[in-house]
Amino acid sequence: MDALIMAGGRGTRLKLKVEKPLLEFNGKPLVAHVLAALSGARSIERIFAATTAYTPRTAEFLKNTGVEVVTTPGHGYVADLRFAVEVLGLGATLLVASDLPLLRAQEIEEVASEYRRRDSPALAVLVPISVFRRYGLTPTLVMGNLVPTGVNVVNGRNLEGKEEIYITENIRLAVNVNSLEDIKKADEIRRILNADKQRTP
Repeated sequence: MDALIMAGGRGTRLKLKVEKPLLEFNGKPLVAHVLAALSGARSIERIFAATTAYTPRTAEFLKNTGVEVVTTPGHGYVADLRFAVEVLGLGATLLVASDLPLLRAQEIEEVASEYRRRDSPALAVLVPISVFRRYGLTPTLVMGNLVPTGVNVVNGRNLEGKEEIYITENIRLAVNVNSLEDIKKADEIRRILNADKQRTP
């Protein structure tokens, strides 16, 4: 499948001049972490990005890495993804927000594998609210006891098709950055996950 990085948000909550996808985390821009995860995933054939007039430097950064960039109208996430998918003529597409600094190729493969197993036009990935509480995170949107992540899959040739739900406790899919406090919290979680990995035999 292909991947589409959604990198057109204003990032107004950060109150910084830097575009949110270019905000540095652990030595490199947020969007670079996402790009590295996608580049390392065997399931991803091509990588595209959707930007807006609000993120021109992000568009330039991604173009310099070889990513094909589509400038969308900036009318919101859903409208912009529809625009990009139609312009690019995409089929099965993994959509990923540009502000998921803890994402790895393993998470991309996890979602792609689940999408193939379900054989459904769309897959929404959600994390239980209990996982957020476990790590001291405050989600921006809660649906019952579940929180949408920044990763999901659509079929560009059937955007109105049935959407299935995949629930995972993988915190790496849930940590996104909307504020400077989120940067600190993401780094804390990164350290916790690294420490847990080192303790695992």
